Amino acid sequence: MNWNSIIADIIALLAICGWFTNGRKHRKETESIEADNKKKNMELGKQYVDEFKENIVKPLQNELKGLKREVNKLQKAVDKVNDCDFRDDCPVRAELQKREVADNTPEK
Repeated sequence: MNWNSIIADIIALLAICGWFTNGRKHRKETESIEADNKKKNMELGKQYVDEFKENIVKPLQNELKGLKREVNKLQKAVDKVNDCDFRDDCPVRAELQKREVADNTPEK
């Protein structure tokens, strides 16, 4: 065996060892970057959820509370209709009865 081939083999061996070392280093860097990206995506998702709650859910909850109050007022008024002295000629009662009949008729 001549010295040139021995030196070439040693250089190739060292290059392969360096390649493995660089490969491990690269894999660790890649895993670190992937972990950072997952963390950023989770933070971004949390931010989207928080913004959705603030801009969509809260206003809808407030509107729903207001609607519940209005429905409760209306229910109390409807419950008192039978005690009203003018119930026979009440236009509001007549309108409610018309709507009730319309709501209960089956659609074609």
